[in-house]
Amino acid sequence: MVEEILTVFLICCSSFIGPETGIHDGELNYCPPTPNCVSSQSWKWNVIHHIKPFRYNGLTRDEAFQKLKNLLDKKENVKIMTAKNYYIRTYYFTKVLRLPDRVEFLFSEDSPTVQIRSTSMFGIWDIFHNRIRMEYIRHELNWE
Repeated sequence: MVEEILTVFLICCSSFIGPETGIHDGELNYCPPTPNCVSSQSWKWNVIHHIKPFRYNGLTRDEAFQKLKNLLDKKENVKIMTAKNYYIRTYYFTKVLRLPDRVEFLFSEDSPTVQIRSTSMFGIWDIFHNRIRMEYIRHELNWE
């Protein structure tokens, strides 16, 4: 019984502790086992976590990076923590409780692709909010 309680506690808290942000071996970090994260670098058959990367056309990597950064700069619920070397790390704050979510973008060197990751820092399930957010950004940029 104690083992089951401890297991549930660790799973619940894994979202709070969560994996680190940043680039590791040229990729964004993995998603925690909880369904409150999406990443384009998750295993593609993982329907809970996988999301298609952004694809931009008709722009250089520099232009696409600046376009995304400008969009994020205009959002009042976003704080850009890092924007350099074709990597952007932000905090998105929820509208009601102002809880932070981590959102990352990594521009590929060899293709017009942006790897993306969005994860809630609190809670176990986000009711698809991270997925909806990333699809909305894709739509705002008019990217695939």
